[in-house]
Amino acid sequence: MGHREEIMSSQVKGVARSDGHNWNVSVTELLENWHKRVYAAQSAHYASADLFRRLNYLVGVPAVVFSSVVGTAIFAGLEKDSPRALWVASASIIAAVLAGLQTFLRFPESASEHATAADWYSAVRRDIEETLHLPLECRGTPKECLERIRKEMNRAAQDAPELSVRFWKREARRFGVQEPLETS
Repeated sequence: MGHREEIMSSQVKGVARSDGHNWNVSVTELLENWHKRVYAAQSAHYASADLFRRLNYLVGVPAVVFSSVVGTAIFAGLEKDSPRALWVASASIIAAVLAGLQTFLRFPESASEHATAADWYSAVRRDIEETLHLPLECRGTPKECLERIRKEMNRAAQDAPELSVRFWKREARRFGVQEPLETS
């Protein structure tokens, strides 16, 4: 066995070797379709993570600013009936509402969950790309290969937070994902 064959053999340890004849066009098309799907899911989850990071700042920064204004005004001493007291009371309410929203909506946690899902889909995408670029005889049997990748896709989807329909449709369209026809 030559050096190249040894390397290829070590890359597919535990995978049954195939003569490549079982890898037909429909199997390759299925892998390419899955590649588009996981790429779209990866992209949509990264976009969701970015959105939740921005929302965290959009809500968090004003909450800190309003809380600081209220704290400073209280130390400055306000008279009860002054017009500034109404502004400080309003700022206090806004700060409390924003802080409550930030806690309740869990923007940082959502961003982290979507980033983790995107990373997982990215790993599955790389597995598919590697499979598609291996010589047919080094891929193993189509059934074993498809089963392994399908299980990884299912695991990624099961652990991933829900994507917004808008993000999914945008990325599915961008990557050319064909959705199954809906039947009524």
